[in-house]
Amino acid sequence: MKRREFLINTMLLGAAGLTAPIPRIYGAVDGGYTGRLLITLQIDGGWDVSSYCDPKVNQPGELAITNWSDSNDIQMAGNIPYAPFANNADFFGKYYNNMLVINGIDAQTNSHTTGVLHNWSGRNSVGYPTLTAMFAAKNAADQPLSYINFGGFAQTGNLIRFSRLDDVYALQALLNPAANDWGNEGTKRSASDLARIRSYRQARIDRKLASERMTPRQMDNLSAYDSALRNRSSLEEFSNYLLAPEEYYDWEEVNTEVSSDLRRQIQLTMSAFDAGVASAADLFTSGYDTHTDHDTLHEPLFTYQNNAIDMLWTLAADYNLADRLTVVIASDFSRTPHYNADDGKDHWPIGSAIIMESSPSWGNRVIGETDEGQNAYEINPGTLARDDANGTIIYPKHVHKALRRHLGLENTSVDQNFQFNSTEDFDFFG
Repeated sequence: MKRREFLINTMLLGAAGLTAPIPRIYGAVDGGYTGRLLITLQIDGGWDVSSYCDPKVNQPGELAITNWSDSNDIQMAGNIPYAPFANNADFFGKYYNNMLVINGIDAQTNSHTTGVLHNWSGRNSVGYPTLTAMFAAKNAADQPLSYINFGGFAQTGNLIRFSRLDDVYALQALLNPAANDWGNEGTKRSASDLARIRSYRQARIDRKLASERMTPRQMDNLSAYDSALRNRSSLEEFSNYLLAPEEYYDWEEVNTEVSSDLRRQIQLTMSAFDAGVASAADLFTSGYDTHTDHDTLHEPLFTYQNNAIDMLWTLAADYNLADRLTVVIASDFSRTPHYNADDGKDHWPIGSAIIMESSPSWGNRVIGETDEGQNAYEINPGTLARDDANGTIIYPKHVHKALRRHLGLENTSVDQNFQFNSTEDFDFFG
């Protein structure tokens, strides 16, 4: 069976629900990146963790926090509690050994803009980069598509550039400029035309690199960009790792209000990882800001999300990338511990994050705790247990600091200007 047929079968299985792994076929191009890989999944709008990884049941005398708890109890997958909502049972039942759940993370805001900024940079004011930008800058700055972003938060701190792969047809055209007619049927750019374009581009880069007005960071960024362009053969060979454009998932209707291309994002990311031209990617899906008809809208969102994450790990296994991959899943914040007059839920600052790897030593664990009304308890950084006397609330900076250490970014050149000074150390991965 050919590679394309393998991937089509994977997509068909994914459309039906949780998938099973299939064999790997290719490896990275010569000179491609073969180190650790990082994916963040930005759940945009504010997911309801009380119906996901921090499940809550209704309390006597209080407003209802979850409708599912009228007739169901909190369920367990290993040591991880989850809500019997959407297809959570299949998802957590399959992946609990591969995940760490961090509950009770205080975004300190009900604003989407600040929540996104805080949760994906670790700071609630502008200036700090994404974890993915730092990771790509440290590990694979010379690769042509080292940092891929499909939307959402993408601040780089001037460490590296990011690339967008939204249009598969445009990507194919850029990878194969000599084969594209550029809108004029039968008229293609000749080898001499492409050589002239590249020589002018290279001359411009050389002039900039020779400028005395360039700062060291600008020089490093431009040098990495120059290296990526010189590594043109691997970028051109990347086209051999792609499906035909029509074989990618298109935008899919998730519920009556939301469509998503998350599964296409995953396909493209895995192809880029497999080719060795990328090291990190921000995936993005939206629609979780459910101020009306909360359960009706949120249930298919979680089902789609769970199936997409399962597809991600299935493809990672197929490409033999699973052992190299870290996945971080989070949102702006969460939703209120009660329904509003329109059967919706509004903004709530206390949320959760999930970190996944393939069979990690720290898997099948939950750290952080919230009360019945989804208010965060203080946690002792040393013991990781609730400690009302000597603990602290978990903030995004604690999660980012721990992830930087886990990913080998702490106290490196990409970290030195963006440190979390006087911040407690939570050894989430110990």
